[in-house]
Amino acid sequence: MQTPRPNVLTIAGFDPSGGAGVLADCKTFEQHAVYGFGVCSALTVQTDDSFLNIHWLSAERIIEQLQPLMNKFVISACKIGIIDSLETLLEVLVFLKESNPAIQIVWDPVLKASAGYDFHAVDTFHSLDAVLAGVTLVTPNYSELQQLQSITGEALIKNDRAVFCSVLLKGGHRPDALGVDTLYEAAGYTTIEAGVSTVFPKHGSGCVLSAAITARLAQGATLPEACRGAKQYIESFLNSNQSLLGYHTTC
Repeated sequence: MQTPRPNVLTIAGFDPSGGAGVLADCKTFEQHAVYGFGVCSALTVQTDDSFLNIHWLSAERIIEQLQPLMNKFVISACKIGIIDSLETLLEVLVFLKESNPAIQIVWDPVLKASAGYDFHAVDTFHSLDAVLAGVTLVTPNYSELQQLQSITGEALIKNDRAVFCSVLLKGGHRPDALGVDTLYEAAGYTTIEAGVSTVFPKHGSGCVLSAAITARLAQGATLPEACRGAKQYIESFLNSNQSLLGYHTTC
């Protein structure tokens, strides 16, 4: 009989193509030998290369899905993807922390779909400081980091140290160090170099990376260990084929 797997959770959108959101996260969880629960935050109308529409779920509907899971199971780590607003996210974070104060939370701040659809007007965001204080890690790409910093009015990273919470700056869109990820923590930073020189872009790659980090945290990895391992996993995922929909393989 196998040892029970750690329980993890994704709160994300439902993507019918399976490349991003809840479906992609649960595929990633399975390959990492953790048990994944999925809570829907939005219903999307999309394929791998087009985004047509989105129907948001309210904080009340998200928490309604969460409540029986949090009441019955010990969930050690949670990944959060697209969500209606920072106000909705804050309500969800408060509920998660009240249900399990020890839960580790990875927030993938998806502000724009890879197909070009803008999910939010940045100037409608409020309470970002409170949100950042409630998560373990935020995983922006270069442009998302700039947008988040424009909301707070101050840097998320100062003197190579994280200000509000740990930050993984992803390297896929970095003008200064393409392909290099940098993990900023309160004590300093860790550089995570690319393990391959060429990759094939994939729909949902940000979802997969943040889900892989979440799974590894649940298994007891430190944050640098989780980010390094997730980097290896996402590179394998990106190079699994040449299409926009990647294949998940056992890590």
